[in-house]
Amino acid sequence: MQSDELAKGGTVAEKSFVIFLLVGIVEVFAGVFSLSVALIADGALSFADAAVSLIVWVGLRLSKKAPDGKFHFGYYRVETFSSVVAALFMAILGGIILYESYLVLIVPREIVNTGIAMSIALSAAVIALVVFVYKIRAAKKYASLALKADAFNSVKDVLTSVTAFLGIAFTRYFGFAQTDAVAGIIIAFFVFTVSYSIIKEASLVLMDACSCGDILSDIENIAKSVKHVKEVHSIRMRKLGPYLIGDMHVVVDSDMSVKEADQIATQIEEQVKKEFDEVTEIQIRIEPHEPEK
Repeated sequence: MQSDELAKGGTVAEKSFVIFLLVGIVEVFAGVFSLSVALIADGALSFADAAVSLIVWVGLRLSKKAPDGKFHFGYYRVETFSSVVAALFMAILGGIILYESYLVLIVPREIVNTGIAMSIALSAAVIALVVFVYKIRAAKKYASLALKADAFNSVKDVLTSVTAFLGIAFTRYFGFAQTDAVAGIIIAFFVFTVSYSIIKEASLVLMDACSCGDILSDIENIAKSVKHVKEVHSIRMRKLGPYLIGDMHVVVDSDMSVKEADQIATQIEEQVKKEFDEVTEIQIRIEPHEPEK
């Protein structure tokens, strides 16, 4: 089931790559044709989005590889690492866009064929919105951090395309030659903001941070509901790509046989996995109950 989910998540990223590649080609050509730096910037970001989706797709494909002698827990974290690489790529592109937009701000240039440029920018915003809805649903369904990062990248695409549209519109209808360059600068800062949020979240996952307090509480209740369990403590979970692994200590009667204790551990593990699809492994350490003296 986990491999199927990763494969489906990879298909989403693959479709996104094709869509943004085509949108980027159209926007860049239209931007060069109309001399709009904002539209060129938005088109360049579409190319970047295509690259991000490609990186996510490759990461998800590698995540399907089975554990081996070197990676004992599998390749799930390749998916998380790929989101960091994608965010760094976006940040570099944002710096290039910021520099080019600044140059045009200092020496403004007249935009031509503004009607065509505005239509393309608005169409790009609509396409990005549709892709965002598609990807955010897939990210929730397959519990994929990389797809989630890619989805929020599409939110930025909607905002940047609208920004490009407004920059060109202000130039056309109000004669403000600098608004096109200002739109390019705003687009660059959109990129920096999204890159920061992706790197922050992915870095926490790579450092074994897990904001999963509710799951810990539920797992404790599941374990306590099993017959002969006296106490539960030291529950720990960590992210492994789109999944969770963890361990816990369970206290049982001290006179219980090894076979009986193993049956309890197996029962707890099966119930936890049944309740939480994202939990792929949980190690249970059995401890003897020591009566208070």
